[in-house]
Amino acid sequence: MNSSTQKSIKSLSIAILVIGGLSLIYTYVQMVSQLWLHTFITPIVWNPEIKGWQIFILSGHYVGITLLFVLCCIFLYRINKGLKEGEIFPKSNIALIRWTALLSALLAFVHTNYNAVVKGESVLEVDSNTILIPLIVLLFAGLYRMAYLAAKDSKLAI
Repeated sequence: MNSSTQKSIKSLSIAILVIGGLSLIYTYVQMVSQLWLHTFITPIVWNPEIKGWQIFILSGHYVGITLLFVLCCIFLYRINKGLKEGEIFPKSNIALIRWTALLSALLAFVHTNYNAVVKGESVLEVDSNTILIPLIVLLFAGLYRMAYLAAKDSKLAI
């Protein structure tokens, strides 16, 4: 792969990490503001009947977003490392994308219930995104696997 393509992928990776980092910082500021400062637009209303559910959804939201950012960092690191070594599609990213599908299911479920939990409402919702988003991510994992196998076959042919 030529160096200009590697440079553009590296630049794009840096841009993704910066935007993702800013989004993560915003999420943490939102969390601190909602939980302790009560200056956010919608402070959390604690409902004693569903406090465990509220803690599960809130912690799932913040831990899930953090893990998603970490998985993204690992993915981009492996891509850039693989490009330096001449491997376009590192095999280890296939499993990483599959774990991301599982995490995206959790995040979609949490996102659906987040607003009700913040308002203290006893509601359990599941929408189509809880199933659709992980399936799309799994589709990309399959496509990535096919690309890995095609790159491996073309290396053997040479």
